[in-house]
Amino acid sequence: MRSIGRAAGAAALALAAVLVSAGSAPAGAGADPVPTTVKTYTVWHWNVAGHKINKGLDGTASTDAVWEANGARWMVDEAVGSIKTQNPDFVSFNEICRGQYEEIRGKLSSGATPWTEAASFARFATTHAAGTTVCNGEAFGNALFSKAELGISRTYVLPADYTQAEADSGGYTEDRSMLCAPLAAQPKMKFCTTHITGSNRRLPEPTSPKINGQQLNAVRDILDGFTAAGESYLVAGDFNAQPGFARLGPLMEGRTELDGADPAHCPGYGEWTALDDPATPDSNPTPCAENLGNPKIDLILAPTGQLAPDSTYTADSKAIPTRCSIDGGKTLQLCSDHRVLTGTATLTVRTD
Repeated sequence: MRSIGRAAGAAALALAAVLVSAGSAPAGAGADPVPTTVKTYTVWHWNVAGHKINKGLDGTASTDAVWEANGARWMVDEAVGSIKTQNPDFVSFNEICRGQYEEIRGKLSSGATPWTEAASFARFATTHAAGTTVCNGEAFGNALFSKAELGISRTYVLPADYTQAEADSGGYTEDRSMLCAPLAAQPKMKFCTTHITGSNRRLPEPTSPKINGQQLNAVRDILDGFTAAGESYLVAGDFNAQPGFARLGPLMEGRTELDGADPAHCPGYGEWTALDDPATPDSNPTPCAENLGNPKIDLILAPTGQLAPDSTYTADSKAIPTRCSIDGGKTLQLCSDHRVLTGTATLTVRTD
């Protein structure tokens, strides 16, 4: 847990001063302060490997005695159970198939203990279109959910990370993007999710900057636009860059990663979130950057200048569930090659 000290508090006060100045009355008239509220938000994020590991299975397939005897679980049910237990304000998924998204949406708003009673609380952004072998022919992409009602969402398309030749050959390609939605009752507060490419290629020309850096810089520009408009936000996702990587530097200017200050788990880095090889996971992984087999690439970011003075922020990663199955429960496997990442931050949000 990290307390926002004098530097961050000063930044927040400076931002408030800018906002007040921007909304001030003409010279000689009384200036009304910009109305704000202080609100604590919790985030739950998971890259679920919906196609790569779960093969598009959404939890609706029939189960039998073998499934029951082996205690097999669907990734969808593991996700819903964790969300209902953690009870976050916001949820995001990367690498999720459309059917999995629909099933999770239904289960989060139903049952004996629904997570939300909002009518419009879920959004999906396609990054790989339906009609291929991916996700059993369904669309594939990113999703976000909110416990409270959402306003109109927007999908921000990021620089493309594949060539026309690869697309034409039928290879696995994605239209990378960032999906954002404001709270309906608090439109100055946005929640976003993104999944940055892991590619180091220089596109579109051999002399171009590396495409992963281009996408990270595009996210930075979008978030900076939110700040310039007086909007607050939290963004979660698989950034395919570990804390301290040079390509992440520009994005981190003016932003705080919620798991970077835990004194028990690698200050400045945080707990690992991803397995390079889910078939042979490290049984006792070290949590720091030196362990290249288990990197920290899933992040939750908050605008540093909007973290409430004297507040705290924190994050945690959860063990990957181990009892998923794609063969009717006969064999069990990890439910993803990423861990669930949760985080909490208190923000100052404009209410005008």
